[in-house]
Amino acid sequence: MKVPLLRKFDLRILVTILILLISLGFSYLLPVAQKTREVQRNYPAQACPALSTAGSNFAYLPASKLGVRGIDGKSTKFAITSRTVVSLGSSALLIDSNPGASLTYSTSPASGIAATICSSGIPDQWFVGGSGGLTSKGVIDLVNSGLSDSIVDLHPFTSKGELRVIPVKVRANSSATVRLDALAPGDDAMAVHVVTRTGRVSTFVLDQRAKGLSKLGMDYVKPSDSPRTQLFLTGIYPHNGNKSSVQNTLRLLAPGSLDATIHVQVISGDGSFVPVGFDGMTLKHGVVSNIPLTNLTTTTAFGLQIDSDQPILAGALTTIGSKDFAWSAPVSEFESTSMNFGGNTPLITFIGSKISVNISGLYSNGRRFSQRISGSDIAFWAPKLGVNAVHFTVRAHSGIYAGALITLSGGLTYFPIAPGASIENTALPFNDVHTLTH
Repeated sequence: MKVPLLRKFDLRILVTILILLISLGFSYLLPVAQKTREVQRNYPAQACPALSTAGSNFAYLPASKLGVRGIDGKSTKFAITSRTVVSLGSSALLIDSNPGASLTYSTSPASGIAATICSSGIPDQWFVGGSGGLTSKGVIDLVNSGLSDSIVDLHPFTSKGELRVIPVKVRANSSATVRLDALAPGDDAMAVHVVTRTGRVSTFVLDQRAKGLSKLGMDYVKPSDSPRTQLFLTGIYPHNGNKSSVQNTLRLLAPGSLDATIHVQVISGDGSFVPVGFDGMTLKHGVVSNIPLTNLTTTTAFGLQIDSDQPILAGALTTIGSKDFAWSAPVSEFESTSMNFGGNTPLITFIGSKISVNISGLYSNGRRFSQRISGSDIAFWAPKLGVNAVHFTVRAHSGIYAGALITLSGGLTYFPIAPGASIENTALPFNDVHTLTH
């Protein structure tokens, strides 16, 4: 018996539909990847400034065989260097992705020393320090390591209040500088809020001063995060007697719309105490205040814990007569990192209720070392020999704050012990067959 042609055609359609339904069913029953995207983890490149007008200027890399290139408007390719110390010319330097912290270190027989950590570019930063006074030769250096133009807004604050915003265009793969005395003409007390609107720009503030032909010192103003109600400054050089030429000054700013009430505690090897007049001090909002620490004498480097009822910012200035000065800033909670000190002998100060840090690395003579630093409230590490690459290891959420002090030939400089860049997570596309069936 023959099957009609129409019935054969209907049967083929039915079989095709059944096959499609079975295929779709298997697509849901078969094991599939649970994730819908892949995440790529890496560190952004770090930019190092080249601002010293005299003397030597070097970048200290945490490891060898890293990619480097100049930020000069021309080069865009990295070249692998076998060195850990790179001489800086007139152009800023970009160091390829790595987990350590690179350091810019400048020395001048006439101007002292200055150091800062190279930066991966943070879009919102504060710099509490610098001067727009008559002796000011300082600048803000805006380093655009990207391949497109960037716009940066500078929000200056002075002892008279907040000034108008100054927008600055920074061309691709190049730097732009703005003089501090152009931001705050004639004012010795200043702070700057730097906001990057487009692109990735690394900001550096070099405070350099001179009177006639006489150099009065230089240092980088260290960046701060957003205003907070609790701040920690570490490793400040002490004023230790009547004959000491060291003077320390605390610079404060409450950038909000309310006055702040602050409490300052000193943490040193002599113990912890509150200086006279620093318990319940009122800080007027919107203006930069300089508070001399004239009666504060300690026999060791010290830290400051500042508590406030309003979010505030702070910086500390240490001057050594007319020879040199250094700027310290609040530090974030200590994390494991690597850093190259370039053969110098730093004094590292740790503050925290329970301090436990492993330190290992290389002395400048090539010999390896490894030791553990522990203590309560405050602890110090000062190598007897110059050190190169140093690795700091600490558990997560350590509750520890750390900073470095380097003195050399009558000059001094501060910088935090902190990573130069934070790891970035980038989501990559991931195809899921289910997305094709809905």
